[in-house]
Amino acid sequence: MPDTTPFLRALGRALRERRDELDLTQEAVSLRTGVPQRRIWEIEAGIGNPTARTLLRLVSGVDLPCSELFARAERIAALEPSTAAADEE
Repeated sequence: MPDTTPFLRALGRALRERRDELDLTQEAVSLRTGVPQRRIWEIEAGIGNPTARTLLRLVSGVDLPCSELFARAERIAALEPSTAAADEE
């Protein structure tokens, strides 16, 4: 089974970057979406594994289609060196 951790980190980073573009705090996104601020922090830190329902709530709160969030995360993940490659050095 592939390690999804790098993509989850990239997904969190993409969410944080979008939130920053809109000049929103985690608290503001929480109020817009009903997703607890702590959960948003976990996702943005790359330590949370959000459900599809949570992702749909978050993308609606940051005015971004889910497909665009995933596309941004894929671009971020492609730019970051893999953990396995870093461990081999």
